[in-house]
Amino acid sequence: MRHFMALRDVHLSTDRQTKGRLLQSFKKAFSDQEPQFRDDQQKDAHEFLTTVLNQISSPASSLTETAARNSRTYTCPVEDNMAFKMKSTRTCKSCGDQSRRTEEFTNLSLNLVPGSTVENMIEDYLTETELEYKCSCGGNTSRMRVEFETMPRVLILHLKRFCYTSSYELMKIHQPVELSRDLVISSKQGGRCYSLCSTISHLGYSGEEGHYICDSIDQEDDPNQPTDHWLTFNDSKVTKTTGWSVCERRQRAAYILFYTRQD
Repeated sequence: MRHFMALRDVHLSTDRQTKGRLLQSFKKAFSDQEPQFRDDQQKDAHEFLTTVLNQISSPASSLTETAARNSRTYTCPVEDNMAFKMKSTRTCKSCGDQSRRTEEFTNLSLNLVPGSTVENMIEDYLTETELEYKCSCGGNTSRMRVEFETMPRVLILHLKRFCYTSSYELMKIHQPVELSRDLVISSKQGGRCYSLCSTISHLGYSGEEGHYICDSIDQEDDPNQPTDHWLTFNDSKVTKTTGWSVCERRQRAAYILFYTRQD
C-alpha cells in the first residue's frame, strides 16, 4: 500500500525515471506475495486487478485493530469504495423452500453478449434462472435469483471477452458491445445511478498476446462543471480524447469498465 500511495503522489509528475522506479518497486512488493507475477510475461489485467484489490483489503481487520489501539481510525479503501454484496436466493419449484447466501465482491464478471449494451448484460446477470437441485421434498429443480444487497461507490465490471475453444485454446471475442455512459441499477437499497469514468481495453487478436491501454476522465476538469475531456494512457504516451469517442472506439476491445456512483 505504501508503494501504491507513492505512485499516486507522483501522478502529475513528468519525471519518467522516478515513475519507472516506483512502478518497479510496486511490482516487486506485489509479486513478493504473488510469485506468478514476478516475470515479464503478459498477464491478464482482470486477474491482476482482482489480486491487487485482495492484497489491499486482506489486512483491513488487523490494521483497524492497530489503529484503534493508537487512538486512530483506519478505513480500507477497497471496502469503502469497491466492495459490495450480492444476495442469492434459491427457491424449490416443488415446495417453495428457500435458501439464501450473501457474498462480497470487488467486481462483477459479465457474460459478453455481442451487440448488447452493458446495462442489458447486467440485467441478464440478474435474471432469474433455473437449476437442478435435489430438495428434501423430493423436487429436483429450483429457481435462482441474484440481486445487489449493497452498492459500491465505484462499480467495476469485467466483460468476459476471452473463452476456451473445444480444443482448449484461449480465444478472444471481438464482437462489439455498446458501452453505456450511464447505468441505473436496482438494489435492496433502491435504484442507483452510475457514470462511466474509465475503461481498460485489450488490443490484439488473440488471448495469448496483445496490449492493454486505459481511457479515463481527465481528473484536472472542474467536477462542478463537467466536460467530456478524457485521456488515453498508452504506456508512456498520453493523448486527449472524449468519452463519446471512447464508447465508440472501444466497443470491440473494452475489457474492464469503471463506473462511479452519482450520489
